[in-house]
Amino acid sequence: QDSKSLDTYIQSTLSALYPPFEATAATVLWQLFNIVDKLYQGDGLRCLIDFLVPAKRALQCVQRETCAKYTGLIFYHEGWPLCIHEKVVIQLASLHRVRLKPGDFYLQIAPAGKQLAKLVLKCLSRCGQGMEEVAIPEAMYGGVFTAAFLEKLNCERENFPLKSCLLTTGSSVYRTPWKNIINPIFV
Repeated sequence: QDSKSLDTYIQSTLSALYPPFEATAATVLWQLFNIVDKLYQGDGLRCLIDFLVPAKRALQCVQRETCAKYTGLIFYHEGWPLCIHEKVVIQLASLHRVRLKPGDFYLQIAPAGKQLAKLVLKCLSRCGQGMEEVAIPEAMYGGVFTAAFLEKLNCERENFPLKSCLLTTGSSVYRTPWKNIINPIFV
């Protein structure tokens, strides 16, 4: 019974964040199960309390603040900016097996301790070797999905400017120009 209610809560949380859930479910559930296994040793309840609940708050903040400037408009992709139909924009888990190219990056909501989650941008390090993680302050959540956000980051990255955001669907990865992500389509 408890495991059934845990599953129901997890699915209702993810379906509210990543609609249409029938298109995103396989991707976000796989990523969450990966987190449960690797970070919480299979303890789904601990993952829910320590990661998913704070991640939900952070992702809702990103979505609310990003969408505020479009009040009164109906998004063609109802899950924007967290997803664009079946393609997940803000990942729940690291994309370990993806080989990043210069200019690639992805956004992830990551565990940040007990009952904390943070939004991060992951990319190749400035010297082109290894991975760099850039924590995004909560005060900037509303400005992430703008051209100015990436321009600010690129001021510090002369050798490898960021330009392509990685989106995922299942095991597929799509390199998408940032301008295609930050400009939502409306009905």
